[in-house]
Amino acid sequence: MRGLYSLPTFAVVAVLVVALLLASANVMLWGAVALALPIVVWVLGGTRAYPVLVWLIGINWLRIAGDVVGADLNDHVLGDGWMGQYREQAVYFSLCAMLAAALGMRCGTRLGARAFGSGAHTSAFLLAEKGPDVRLRRVVTAYFGTLVLTEVAGATANVVPTLAQPVLALALLKFVCVYLAASTVFASDRGYLWLILISFFELTIGLGGFFASYKEAFFVMFVALAASRGAVSLRKWFFAGAAVTIVIWVSLVWTVIKTEYRYEIFSSPLEQRVAWLAQRILVDPIDYNDAALRLVERIGYTEFYALLIARLDTGAIRHNLGLYGAALQHVLTPRVLFPDKLALDDSKLTTALLGFKIGDDTSIGVGYVAEAHVDFGFPAMLVPLLMLGAMLGGAAQYFMTRRAPLCIREGFATASLFLSFSFEANIDKALGGFITGFLVMAMALKFGYPIIAQWLAGGRSDPRADADRAPAEMPI
Repeated sequence: MRGLYSLPTFAVVAVLVVALLLASANVMLWGAVALALPIVVWVLGGTRAYPVLVWLIGINWLRIAGDVVGADLNDHVLGDGWMGQYREQAVYFSLCAMLAAALGMRCGTRLGARAFGSGAHTSAFLLAEKGPDVRLRRVVTAYFGTLVLTEVAGATANVVPTLAQPVLALALLKFVCVYLAASTVFASDRGYLWLILISFFELTIGLGGFFASYKEAFFVMFVALAASRGAVSLRKWFFAGAAVTIVIWVSLVWTVIKTEYRYEIFSSPLEQRVAWLAQRILVDPIDYNDAALRLVERIGYTEFYALLIARLDTGAIRHNLGLYGAALQHVLTPRVLFPDKLALDDSKLTTALLGFKIGDDTSIGVGYVAEAHVDFGFPAMLVPLLMLGAMLGGAAQYFMTRRAPLCIREGFATASLFLSFSFEANIDKALGGFITGFLVMAMALKFGYPIIAQWLAGGRSDPRADADRAPAEMPI
């Protein structure tokens, strides 16, 4: 969907940026935030960058920009007060970290091309013209099958805790199916009712859980929309607009009701929870102004980083705590071989670093960027962040050079990476989750996909053979 990178799109964005600058009390910060995103996309490779990598950068950019938006909504200058300089530094340093990660991703795709092959099976445009090599109804059937697999994986993880992480990583297969369904619909511009059905199930199942994981499937659909190479039709724009509206609306409502639901309603029987959610979401009034402020404050995540910089500056905590080294050691000692390994506790580390108590039933991290600052300082912290970006780029390149149709490769790459290294995640969890997810998805693509390839393709001959008909189309 190259219209996303077209001149009209950038013109609209430019108008919005100018409007923000004129209305904002944080002009310098907005200037930096607004300029950073197109620069980073250009560093990634622009229209030739893998959409999932652009997504990773974009979602982390939102966590940085969110604090500037929150300051404007509260009519507050982020640089005011004794913490002001640290709040500004946290924003600027985070943007630099994002740029370093993007540069690492670009390098990682190039190095991956050498390590995994030149991409002889990435005939993107040929495959896009003839359509995805899967059948929509069979993909939807596979999606419902992965819902069952997710339940089985959760039960297995409870019974065998030492295998919890790799077993739970199998749940990523659901997002492969979501991507395949979305890419098939967007390629043909037909079958949107199936996407609506999947969206309904994701909203229903997600809102019924403790953490309300309803957004992830929509995120995958957005990546699939950005990757689609067909014409930019009215149906696509309508679906995208409706999906964004639903995600924002449900997020606003969830921001208001989540505390009551988690600690008063969640232990009730399922039918009571469903009735309560329906009443609160569809009937009871919601203060959307308050909800919007709270949601923006939740999206923004540089405040903890700013507090950490302040405590480092005042000597309340020391530099080089070995957080990245401990994370590497944690990854190199898998629980299946070391069952007595201590469980990770984000809140305990956050309490030690920031000096305030966090509830026992809450998990809050300071984020891997802030931890890099503690261990290495600025600008040395940019080196490990560049290396993390290189790992992400290399992982994407691995999937995109496998012997499979384009949509399959993109689906596995997206499912494996789209949740990796979120801004708020500590390095130990982020690194371990990324490696486990990558390995599980790589094995599923190599050994699992060939078993169902013919069935997904509608019973035709081996769909992998079509992947050898054209030369590579590689990102730069």
